[in-house]
Amino acid sequence: MKVVGVVGSPRRGGNTEILVETVLAGAAGAGAKTEVYRLNELNIRGCQGCFYCQEHGRCRQSDDMTLLYEALRTADGLVIGSPIYMGYLTAQTKLFLDRLFAFLKLGVGCTLPRGKRGVLVYSQGGGENGASVMETLSSFLTTMMGIEVKGIVGGNGLNELGAIKQRHDLLEKAFQLGRELVV
Repeated sequence: MKVVGVVGSPRRGGNTEILVETVLAGAAGAGAKTEVYRLNELNIRGCQGCFYCQEHGRCRQSDDMTLLYEALRTADGLVIGSPIYMGYLTAQTKLFLDRLFAFLKLGVGCTLPRGKRGVLVYSQGGGENGASVMETLSSFLTTMMGIEVKGIVGGNGLNELGAIKQRHDLLEKAFQLGRELVV
């Protein structure tokens, strides 16, 4: 089993990244091979709306999203993490999600292999809408991509770098959700 983590935070070693890595540690503890991608460190352009993918089954653009396409095709599990900035996902995360259009064939559905599972994580400084943002993302992944979302973990009051390390409840939940991806 292979589980891929996608970190949508621009802050290296930030709370979202720690949560994603904790989910991956739970999956690894249950026997999965894991890998992590930090979107802020990749060269990913925005979807051009050219519909090339609809005719050719792949995106026309040759950028680092190509790595993620292959990782997503071969993964059994997916962990997506994003801080909540300005009441929504980060720009890095949104860019990644928009480029998933290459897997959606109009009139057919998602071309990803079936049976994938997912976990969503978030961190938020102020505000309290992070869970609802992630519920919306969960609905998209389930409905459009065919991914069974096993759970969402995150919280607010997590603005300071490393603040998540004091939230043992969230870390434990993240680890357990990682195990549930595998078993």
